[in-house]
Amino acid sequence: MRTRTMSRESQIAEDAAAWIDRLNQPAFDAAAGPDFDAWMAASPRHRAVFAEMQALWQSEALVEALGTAACVPAAAIPPAPRVDRARRGRRSAARLAVAACAMLVAILLLVPMLVTTRYRTGPGESRTVVLADGSRVDLSGDTELRVRILPWHRGAELVRGEAYFDIRHERSRMFRVASGTTSVRVLGTAFNVDRQSPTRTAVVVYRGAVEVGVAGEADLVLHKGDGARVVDGQVTAQPRIAASAPEWKSGWFEASDVPLAVLIGKVQRYSARPILLQDRRLQALPISGRFHISDTDRALQAVQAAYQVDVAYGKDAIAIRPAGDRGNP
Repeated sequence: MRTRTMSRESQIAEDAAAWIDRLNQPAFDAAAGPDFDAWMAASPRHRAVFAEMQALWQSEALVEALGTAACVPAAAIPPAPRVDRARRGRRSAARLAVAACAMLVAILLLVPMLVTTRYRTGPGESRTVVLADGSRVDLSGDTELRVRILPWHRGAELVRGEAYFDIRHERSRMFRVASGTTSVRVLGTAFNVDRQSPTRTAVVVYRGAVEVGVAGEADLVLHKGDGARVVDGQVTAQPRIAASAPEWKSGWFEASDVPLAVLIGKVQRYSARPILLQDRRLQALPISGRFHISDTDRALQAVQAAYQVDVAYGKDAIAIRPAGDRGNP
């Protein structure tokens, strides 16, 4: 899987570099315009890599790399005399060689940086990682985070689970966290992101400020003590908090009218056995209260006592069903 991903990333980088090379030529064939538009429209990844490659193309890092690369220096190619077409052709070829060399160097510089660093934890496991920029991230149980730190951009994707970010402030490089369609733009801060389902994310700020939005559009600015919930593309503010750190670090969860499926998902991060809701109607059952999610039995007993459900412990799984419903766990 990793090889396949790298091959795809390499191909996208090569295509982006080729388009940049063509677009930076003195004359661009207008007939190629639709092809370029189609390539850009084919995937958001194409557009992101093209933007990153364009920034690299214009950066000092590329100039320095070209200065040490085994390429023909552009400054060594004098302007072609207008009267000598053959000589002009040779110099044009030399310029193309320089452009090709620049494209190659750009690819060599960019592709390694496109590699995504992945951090994972298992059920009941927590982990602290320090990113390449000095930022710190604490991962909850059963969490996966993908991080990319580039010279001009920093970002992470919360694939599943929950993470507390303490981001090192940099004026020149913003930091973005994606959780499904939810986007969190860091303004220099410490905050928590909880991916509760593919369409549901909760964000709480403990220091500084963040912008929370959907599909790249900012909807709400959160400051210290503020929280927001993003459900099915809608951003809503949540009651302010006074805590100095996320409750999951001490194994607790304060539920305020959240679906039972969300609570069970958080308990699942600490349970090696699958926890199954055997009736779909239970998934949306609204739950409120304070639950000790790191203690699976204690959390499920609290749910059973308060919400008219039965919890059945089987050898391979834990089943939750409506009270009085006798089924196999």
